[in-house]
Amino acid sequence: MPESSAFVVREQDVETLESPTRKLWLIADASDCCGALGANRLRLETGAAGAKLHYHEKSSEAFYVLDGRLDMVIGNEKQVVEKGGFVVIPPRMPHAFSAAPESIADVLVILVPGVDRFGYFRSLPRLLRGDMDPAEREQIAARYDVHVVGD
Repeated sequence: MPESSAFVVREQDVETLESPTRKLWLIADASDCCGALGANRLRLETGAAGAKLHYHEKSSEAFYVLDGRLDMVIGNEKQVVEKGGFVVIPPRMPHAFSAAPESIADVLVILVPGVDRFGYFRSLPRLLRGDMDPAEREQIAARYDVHVVGD
C-alpha cells in the first residue's frame, strides 16, 4: 500500500468568514486532503438564509446539524432537520437551506468527492450583492460546481 499523510487542521488555523447573520469556518478544501472531501462549518443566525436552490454535478453534500434547526428544500420537498440530524444530498439534486425562523442553525457540511470551493465562499459577498456579470457567475458555477437553479 502506498504511504500517505493524514490531513490535520487545528481550530486556530481555520479561516473564518463572518457577516451579521452567518459565520463560516473553512475547514478543508479538496486540495488540502487529496481531493477526498471538502469541509466547512456554517452557523446561521435565527432565520438567516444559507443557500438558494442549487445543485452540484460532481459531488454529494452531507449536512450534520450540530445545533438548532435547519430548514431545507430537497428536490421539491421541504424538510426540517434538527440537532443531531444528518442529510446526504446526491449529485444533481437541487437543494436549499436556511436557519428556521425561530432558531439558529449550526451545521457541519462535507462535500464528497471534494471540490476546491474556498474561493467560492470568499466570492459570496459579491455574488449575493449582484456585483458580477452573467459570464463571471457562469465561470464561478463551473469552477466551483455550484449551479443555482433558475439563474
